[in-house]
Amino acid sequence: MNLTYLLAAHKESFKQRFIEALAKKNSMTADEVKVDFKSFIEQFAGEKYNEVSQVVKRINEIEIPVFLNIRRDRMREDKCKICEGNETNILEIKEKYGNKIEIFEVIEDRPEGLLYQIIFHEEAEEKKLPLTAIINRGELIKFWAGKTVDAAVYERYINKYLAKS
Repeated sequence: MNLTYLLAAHKESFKQRFIEALAKKNSMTADEVKVDFKSFIEQFAGEKYNEVSQVVKRINEIEIPVFLNIRRDRMREDKCKICEGNETNILEIKEKYGNKIEIFEVIEDRPEGLLYQIIFHEEAEEKKLPLTAIINRGELIKFWAGKTVDAAVYERYINKYLAKS
């Protein structure tokens, strides 16, 4: 799964839902909304997706495998026990692979945290944190959500793509 494609599909889905909401609120058809509010819709979607688009662009530019960690902010009072529990596995990966991979961390309640919904696109009542993923040259290889993952599992995917580099 290509990260850029997932981002574009998510943004398009958001725009469609926004058009439908505007149509309902203004007693208009979706086609009328698309014409009358076109620039507003594009501006609003552009602002909503600006930060996450920059993050996706940066991840896509990285030439080595990316280990993505989307987690709750460490400074929040309501700690994510699973995020904290998975931290040792991530540190083990960081120590073992050093500069052979890029560890990329995103905090879920910041604008770039929208990456969570882009990757984990199931309709869920609440987020299953953390979301960790292996990405290689913009391709989402594998992701896990809402659980700790043993470092050895991460290593299998990382080693597969390091061997291809």
